[in-house]
Amino acid sequence: MKRYADLHIHTNMSDGSDSVGEVLARAGGNGVSFLSITDHNTVSAYSEEAFRKADRMGVKLIPGVELDVIHEKKQYHLLAYGVDLQNSGLREVCAYNAGVQEEYNLSLLRRMEKDGVGVSEEEYHKYKMPLDRGGWKLLNYLLDTGVTGSLLEGVKFYGQYGFDSNQIAFVSLEEAVRVVKEASGIPVLAHPAEQIAYNQYDRRHDDFWSALDALLQAGVEGIECIHPLHGFGLQKELIALCHEKDLFISGGTDYHGQFFSKQKQTIGGQMVDADLVGRLLDLIAGKDKILNGV
Repeated sequence: MKRYADLHIHTNMSDGSDSVGEVLARAGGNGVSFLSITDHNTVSAYSEEAFRKADRMGVKLIPGVELDVIHEKKQYHLLAYGVDLQNSGLREVCAYNAGVQEEYNLSLLRRMEKDGVGVSEEEYHKYKMPLDRGGWKLLNYLLDTGVTGSLLEGVKFYGQYGFDSNQIAFVSLEEAVRVVKEASGIPVLAHPAEQIAYNQYDRRHDDFWSALDALLQAGVEGIECIHPLHGFGLQKELIALCHEKDLFISGGTDYHGQFFSKQKQTIGGQMVDADLVGRLLDLIAGKDKILNGV
């Protein structure tokens, strides 16, 4: 009997709409054997109760996080698996990234307030966002003040005011890789085709593969090959590259619940065979404990 993994999941501890408990219940109900919650720049989803509930649901919960990083003035995402959740260096990077992200949002809010858009920084600081929508605080604030009619509509203001996420002073890719490894984790590049242009009709793909190779040179040890934004052709090529370069293979749905329609809305919907990512699972906790322990 095949077992499946979903190693890219978001909860309402970052920008997902589902609670940790809801995610674990959905994973168990959907037959997912191995799950990693990879919230953006936080490991707050992990608790003793979360691990206990995962065990009750028949799900092996693998510690993870998704870090925003900058490499050559461009933003990328780095998944980290099997990390020591108490590692001070990892927690410091998470807190730093969350801080610069929020300051970026505040800078936009101040510009909008100055232009009389109908927002107030003072009110924003008092605002408590609901935890069942997903998204981040500013998007929810704009919706609840009537400035926008949906969460994603708020994203347009970043472009209108010339805000570029590539300019956020996130940690460098090299620094993030170092911290992840010091936290006993495995650094894996998330969904490369989201940040690097990929033309499935161009058989050469020279720009894509050279850019990808430059990222791997920073010490990345794996690639998220299976992802909703990757076509089957790219998935096959990425898996072949991982075998060639002895890199870890990962995959998942990038689930955000009701936030983001571009990702699959079913935990486990990517049907990532546990055997495909078995080498990654093995290294995290040993074959007997992981692959044979559920």
